[in-house]
Amino acid sequence: MYSVALYKISRVFRYIGNHARLFFISLGTFNFADFICITAIPLRLQGPSTINGTGRVEILYNGQWGTICDDDWDIKDARVVCRQLGYKYGVRALQGSQVPDGSGQIWLDNVRCTGSEQSLSECTHSGWGIENCGHSEDAGVECSSAGKSIAVRLRGPSSSNGTGRAEVFYNGQWGTICDDSWDINDARVVCRQLGYKYGVRALQGSQVPDGSGQIWLDDVRCTGSEQSLSDCLHSGWGNENCGHSEDAGIECSSVAIPLRLQGPSSANGIGRVEVLYKGQWGTICDHKWDINDANVVCHQLGYKYGLRALQKGQVPSGTGQIWLKDVECNGVEQNLTSCPHKGWGNHNCNHHQDAGVDCYSSAIMLELDFRRTSRQSKGLIVSSVLDLKRSQLWAP
Repeated sequence: MYSVALYKISRVFRYIGNHARLFFISLGTFNFADFICITAIPLRLQGPSTINGTGRVEILYNGQWGTICDDDWDIKDARVVCRQLGYKYGVRALQGSQVPDGSGQIWLDNVRCTGSEQSLSECTHSGWGIENCGHSEDAGVECSSAGKSIAVRLRGPSSSNGTGRAEVFYNGQWGTICDDSWDINDARVVCRQLGYKYGVRALQGSQVPDGSGQIWLDDVRCTGSEQSLSDCLHSGWGNENCGHSEDAGIECSSVAIPLRLQGPSSANGIGRVEVLYKGQWGTICDHKWDINDANVVCHQLGYKYGLRALQKGQVPSGTGQIWLKDVECNGVEQNLTSCPHKGWGNHNCNHHQDAGVDCYSSAIMLELDFRRTSRQSKGLIVSSVLDLKRSQLWAP
């Protein structure tokens, strides 16, 4: 019988089909005949609205259909169930009176999905048949049809310019969003869904004109990469403890916020970074400022490389407005508008903490054996590279 030797680290080969998933797992050696076959446990919806993707979730285990207890049941679990059932979006996690009572076996309790699983089989739970619930606690879901996302709109006197109160259309009714946990990542997703290229600001409180009527969402938590608000976590449709003085809003833009360098060496790609917002140039605080931020700024300014992120004494102090703090780019963004930050004008900095960059347009090629180069020598080499650049021995 053939066997395969593997590395010390486990290797997992996965095949996902319509009916089963095969996992080959080993810490040393295994025979091809030795494998674990794990099937995706079948699910179904039950209740009067199942044809519309809404109902009680039931799961087939050991040849018997049973329900799921709603302890710890949330939107992440609903997403996984809806995905397994073939829907594109999990809209709501239903509990208690929102779900028609089932009967018979209760199979699962304390289900905890991350939301990224392909089937409920991959989520943690208390164990099959281990529960302390009644059928008044059966869990349910509301799923949306494939390709359908929840509509959003802007309201307020500046809505035509991409700024205003965010509203969402659900169950045939427009409603607002509470600003608890509302941040730039949420603004990005809504702006993207509305067709804007950039989310500039997440607006809260007095920055947003008060709405009226239904408040649909609270505690929205997007990562910023979602294509629509339907994909973001929240506390559930209509589950909120807010008033309309807490309505959430956004500022969107189709153009990137302009940048410039200031200081005596700005013509050589070295200087204080300034950003133009609301018609006023302002600086950036150097808290969390690093090479990823420098790369994004340099690329936006037309340079090919970001050599250094400059801070404190390396940067000539600016004056006036300080616009940004805690900028956290990952380095691949096309412009600074796409990077997370604390919010426009939200800072506790002074101009001794202005952020700067050192940019360059030509590749710096050095062939070094760093394994045989001392730390001191490496520092001298890097210092020499920067000195050469500044003295313009290498043409930009």
